[in-house]
Amino acid sequence: MSSAQARSSLGTNIHFTETLEDGSIFVSRVPRQLPTISEADLPPPIRQHAPVEQKPLTAELRKTLVKLRNEDPAHWTVSRLAKKFDVSARTVLMAAPCPQWRREEIQRQADSEWEKLGYKKRLIRINRLRRRLLW
Repeated sequence: MSSAQARSSLGTNIHFTETLEDGSIFVSRVPRQLPTISEADLPPPIRQHAPVEQKPLTAELRKTLVKLRNEDPAHWTVSRLAKKFDVSARTVLMAAPCPQWRREEIQRQADSEWEKLGYKKRLIRINRLRRRLLW
């Protein structure tokens, strides 16, 4: 079967045909080489990601972060501290992690919310976690 016959019988664009060693014919509907695309051909980016300038973390600033975070971690969250001192959230997390007692309190709240759920909702959440683990 020639390329012209294959093209007319299938009604699709055939870019090339090739006879293989065993005598079968390989028909390709995509080009062998993809066209090269330059940046000028692409649409403009949706968001402009400007590099964030990091403010140096001084010892005094670190002490203040730790003090505020330990005083009232429910009020002085990571995002609130990051906005107040104009540093990244990652910097706040490294300099002033959440106190252990607050983590335990959050865990107790989550456990009590879990206990309030009915059988079906628990089953749905467990299955959702199992599916997520399979990703």
